[in-house]
Amino acid sequence: MWFRLIMIGVFSLTASRLFLFQGIEIYHAFTDLIRNKY
Repeated sequence: MWFRLIMIGVFSLTASRLFLFQGIEIYHAFTDLIRNKY
């Protein structure tokens, strides 16, 4: 039981971290696009 909870916690942590890094990359690309347009 504890092992399953730990595995779920680690998986959700890494998934949220990947989503965070992807969001930052998309945000930087978006700001560069806007900066180049105007």
